[in-house]
Amino acid sequence: MSLTQLSLTNFRSYGERTVPLDASVTLVVGPNATGKTNLLESLFVLATTKSFRAKDTELIGHGQEFYRIVAKQDDNTELAMAYQVKSGSAEKRVHHGKTPKSLIDHLGTIRVVLFEPNDSLLIYGGPDRRRRYLDFVLTQTDKHYAKSLNLYRRTLQQRNHLLADWGGNTAELFAWNIQLAQAAAEIDERRRAVVGHINGLAVESYRIIAGSAEPLELTYHGTAAAADYAASFLKLLEAGLSRDIAAGFTTIGPHRDDFSANFKDAPIASVASRGEIRTVVLALKMAELAYIQDHTGSKPLLLLDDVFSELDDSRRQHLLDTLGNYQAVVTTTNADISSELGARHAIIYTTEPHHG
Repeated sequence: MSLTQLSLTNFRSYGERTVPLDASVTLVVGPNATGKTNLLESLFVLATTKSFRAKDTELIGHGQEFYRIVAKQDDNTELAMAYQVKSGSAEKRVHHGKTPKSLIDHLGTIRVVLFEPNDSLLIYGGPDRRRRYLDFVLTQTDKHYAKSLNLYRRTLQQRNHLLADWGGNTAELFAWNIQLAQAAAEIDERRRAVVGHINGLAVESYRIIAGSAEPLELTYHGTAAAADYAASFLKLLEAGLSRDIAAGFTTIGPHRDDFSANFKDAPIASVASRGEIRTVVLALKMAELAYIQDHTGSKPLLLLDDVFSELDDSRRQHLLDTLGNYQAVVTTTNADISSELGARHAIIYTTEPHHG
């Protein structure tokens, strides 16, 4: 299933805008600060229910109370998301045609893989960036994971409320601990599995892109040992109670976990050149793409936000070759990239092109 049209209302810089989407590649061309990334971001928001760079309230056009994103599929079904802030309360709604859907049931309807200049933060950035990478992959391919993550976050919020205003209610805390440990165990199991799977895919992608095989090993660092995780995590929560009370929040758990990358048998940032790191990051994104396709049987929508200027010729060519196999939306300041695309494509301008 591919998307044929995107319509925006009060989203970022767009008051009203409808654009066609090509079944192959849609190039979005324009100078910086003319709304290219905003358009691409709206597709990511519709697919994943959240932005990769901002809070929901920041996506609403200036002076407005809501935004709306509508994408039409090639069977003419409309997928719509609206977010509204009114009287201090916020509400996000999704519809498939005229049928309302919960956010969790909507996840996976459109699957996306985003390539953007900040992808290097998968290596250089903090743990939250790497957790988000895993969560975006898993929530798009595993509804059970999305539900476990949602339950974990709600339970964590309740436990943190109790800790922030601690009154000694150990019975209520124990009940939250049990629920938190069960949800954490499911999250940990699936994250470890996806890290293992993506590791194998990334090693192969690196070999293809770089033309040479290098040892690359991703390791997930969970709060507790994978064996008997729930019981071990529960003990850690109980042992760390005084620390959590002092902090006023839960200091351990999947919301603090991380994964690391070893390259040539050492921490990647200490041994890899800049070019090698860019190749590893591209390999990780290609692995994300392959994982989603392998686990769903359908091809995700590729979103490329001004990434070609960051790549050398070989990595650029690899990405260009990949585009021909997927529906993609590509932002660029330079329309000349059109001549490099072997795939059929259409061009959208954010401003009127100048000729002559």
